[in-house]
Amino acid sequence: MKHFSFFITSFVLCFTSIAQQTWTIDNAHSNIRFEVGWEDFSIRTGEFKVFEGNIITNSKFDLSKATFYLKVDPKSIDVIADDLSEQLKGDRFLDAVKYPEITFSSSGAKAISDSTFISTGKLTIHGVEKEQDALIWVKGHKMGRRSEILGIEVSLTINRKDFGLEWGSPRLGDKVKIVGYLLYQMKIEEKKE
Repeated sequence: MKHFSFFITSFVLCFTSIAQQTWTIDNAHSNIRFEVGWEDFSIRTGEFKVFEGNIITNSKFDLSKATFYLKVDPKSIDVIADDLSEQLKGDRFLDAVKYPEITFSSSGAKAISDSTFISTGKLTIHGVEKEQDALIWVKGHKMGRRSEILGIEVSLTINRKDFGLEWGSPRLGDKVKIVGYLLYQMKIEEKKE
């Protein structure tokens, strides 16, 4: 009987370890920010306020085989100067009406430490798709009242001109650093009695 119990326990643990988990961004507790050089001496900062995404993985501890998806609404870009926000949304830059999505997707990541990964995926901005590395730092996970929570920080640096974003030179720098502080939730199925 002990051997049978051990077998059942091992089987359950094995099945649990390979079961896929889908984590969805909790927008209320997440943000995506960016910074870009301005006039060589200063930095402009801003954020995107509307975005969604998920991670599908077999393990919250190991994201090496995880798939990542993030979609950002370029119309939600916001910087301190309202007129600059409108210019960035406009047809001379992001052209958010014609290109209503910024997306990143990848199907795996390479571990560089226990909590840090590099994921190479497809980044699409302004209708241009490029291969892009993203650094992913798993900040932690815990059980909440209604869901399990996973926190990650994602950072990447792009050359905006690679995506056809020419407006603003030379006052606006070419390199743009983007950082996402993202909180994901995995819904827990409630037991029906």
